[in-house]
Amino acid sequence: MSEPRGIEASLLAELDRRVREVSEVQHQLAREQRILTRARTELRMGRSGEAVLAEIREQSPDLLADYCDLRVRLAPPPLRPVPRTAASA
Repeated sequence: MSEPRGIEASLLAELDRRVREVSEVQHQLAREQRILTRARTELRMGRSGEAVLAEIREQSPDLLADYCDLRVRLAPPPLRPVPRTAASA
């Protein structure tokens, strides 16, 4: 079989690149699925949410970043005002 030339060579190189890219994405998704499935099981078995979330963060810090950001933004205000320190002149 002869070597591809012209557009065929370029197309083959692009297809190879995209196949590798898809393979990497599949690998990452499979890893995330394993982490989430285990976390879900642990929650259902009674482990605390804080402990499960800490373990998820340890294994993949960005995995639930959007959930964590949302929880921080929606946190209720403190019950009593936090005293402010006077700015030094």
